[in-house]
Amino acid sequence: MEFIKNNGDERTKGHMENQKKFEEIEQAAKNGTYLYDLKDQFKDYVYDLSKKAFEKGDADRDAVADRQSLKERQEYVRRAFIEAVGGLPEPSGELAAQITGTLHFDGYRVEKIIYQPRERVYVTANMYIPDGISGKTGAVIFVCGHLMQGKHDPEYQTVCQYFVRAGLVVFAQDPIGQGERFSYIDAKTGKTTVNPCVEEHDYAGFQCSALGKGIARYFVHDTMRAIDYLATRPEVDPGKIGITGNSGGGTQSSMMMLSERRLAAAAPGTFIMNREYYMKTGQAQDREQIWDGFSELGVDHEDIILSMAPKPVLMLGVVHDFFPIEATEKTYVRCRRLWEMCDKGESLERFYDDCDHHYTRTMAKKAAGFFARHLLGRKIEESHFDDRQIEAVKPETLHCTPTGQVMTSFSDAWAVYDSNNAEQKALADERSSESVERRNARKEGAAKFLRERACKNRRPATGHFLKRWMGERQIGGICAEGYLWMSHEDMINGAVVFRHRENAGKKLPVTLALWRGGSYNLSEHADFIEQACGDNRAVFVLDITGNGIASQRTLSPNSADPYDNYSVMYKLNDDLAWLNDSTAALRIYDILRILDIIEENADKSLFDIQDAEIYTSGRYSVYADMAKFIDGRIKKVSSDRPLESYADLIQKKFYDTKDIAGLILPKFMDYADIDELRAWSGAE
Repeated sequence: MEFIKNNGDERTKGHMENQKKFEEIEQAAKNGTYLYDLKDQFKDYVYDLSKKAFEKGDADRDAVADRQSLKERQEYVRRAFIEAVGGLPEPSGELAAQITGTLHFDGYRVEKIIYQPRERVYVTANMYIPDGISGKTGAVIFVCGHLMQGKHDPEYQTVCQYFVRAGLVVFAQDPIGQGERFSYIDAKTGKTTVNPCVEEHDYAGFQCSALGKGIARYFVHDTMRAIDYLATRPEVDPGKIGITGNSGGGTQSSMMMLSERRLAAAAPGTFIMNREYYMKTGQAQDREQIWDGFSELGVDHEDIILSMAPKPVLMLGVVHDFFPIEATEKTYVRCRRLWEMCDKGESLERFYDDCDHHYTRTMAKKAAGFFARHLLGRKIEESHFDDRQIEAVKPETLHCTPTGQVMTSFSDAWAVYDSNNAEQKALADERSSESVERRNARKEGAAKFLRERACKNRRPATGHFLKRWMGERQIGGICAEGYLWMSHEDMINGAVVFRHRENAGKKLPVTLALWRGGSYNLSEHADFIEQACGDNRAVFVLDITGNGIASQRTLSPNSADPYDNYSVMYKLNDDLAWLNDSTAALRIYDILRILDIIEENADKSLFDIQDAEIYTSGRYSVYADMAKFIDGRIKKVSSDRPLESYADLIQKKFYDTKDIAGLILPKFMDYADIDELRAWSGAE
């Protein structure tokens, strides 16, 4: 302040005073409006839509009354799942399996195996083989949960040892981003630039989503090819292969149960529940656990179980899990009748351990007995096992690769990023040489897709009002007013409208302004607001769904920032994905509706959309570009630091993950990319 006084810089002083007033309006928005509590409307909207889908699914499953309708349901959910994950990759080349070492233990050996489910993709696995095998026998694929060390984590070694001591061949493989399959590891330093396990799954998974695929397709294909490999082994009967795993391994087991007919038995652990119960926990999930459109089709965890009927299934759970055990039990109870209908009631079992989220020794012994009974025809009691014999070795002892990591052992190794990049480049090459007719067809398809997705699940509001929640405030020469408006029957959004005092009583052209935070983040954009008002425009700083005054209340104590990964906006977008919907589609609809509302109030307001523009700061540009393409009322889009294209997001090995879930409109790349929309519609 002394600097201002000494220099007489009244402009600077005024600017600081204006900044303070912008901040005061931000705080008023954060304090909320006395007219409505908007903090749970996004959640309530998503939950209400989901509940209808869950009810449809229950009714469809209740209609399964005989073996024929059961078979039809199984085929339906199989097709639905494969479609939901974007189809399965085509195998390319041979498995090129190699045994890189063998370890001998008391009663069994462990072979270190590397195979290629797809060319240049290397999967590392440990194969536990009991001593004294003569002829072909039963085998169990062990798929790992979200432990960074994967197959050689001591917890998972322990499970595999119980199985092999029951006489089972066990094939324990590393998933993407775990064990020896870290994708973002530096060969020189040995350090990862993206954390392995869950974070890597999401990091690569969102790039899959931008391409219109699900990262789950790679998890499933890796394991399908493991069955192909086991079928070549002289020790394994291809007709007696089961699968088990817990947590993320429970997910992988479930995905295989849905899609792989060759499985003879399954024991999914600490994952089976139902979507409704889990949705209410407020928790998000990893990318491989999100299957787009699955709930919309009426498919749920019950369908995972019934997809195996009447084959043997053991549902493993733990009482003190973050996956609701109540939902596990409900799914079990509802599925029992299907096995009984097939006269196989004894083949559906469940076991719950009194602990938290683990594949415990007790569970391992139960599962080993289950698989021995159904795959080996051998009854094994718990007393068969000597717990003192079960002891994990040093994890590095089980490494299959020279360096302990695929990416640093094989110079040609591909990660999911490389596969996505290759698919995107192939798509770009195909479109670069397409005919005019084909390009026009894509253009029409893109417009139709955007309109359908934007309007999906929306009930147009009957009242088209701009309702004032904040009286006029002065910021230097600018007037500011806060308004609420109903985007659709289930969503009320906001706007803070700015115009210059000299334009009082004049009808002004409208500039819609979009950025993360909306009215919670006015001061950062004060220069733009002042400039636009000085150009004789009315500036609507929009609070679209989940933004600004319409922000969703946090559902988890783990993150106060709603835009953090795994926070509330991330989680609700997950829930929408199950319905073949998205935050991006909702926000495009919001833009179309505010234009309708301004237009319908033209006679009684001082706003004119005849020369409507949109200004965006940051990656919210994607909403504006898509809205402009399907609505001719938007004459111009100006963007500061826009999202260039989905292709650009896919091609960048490292990208900004902040709020990424809300920026992707899945399946849009089937028709076009954002930069094409700009070219087609003349956006700047």
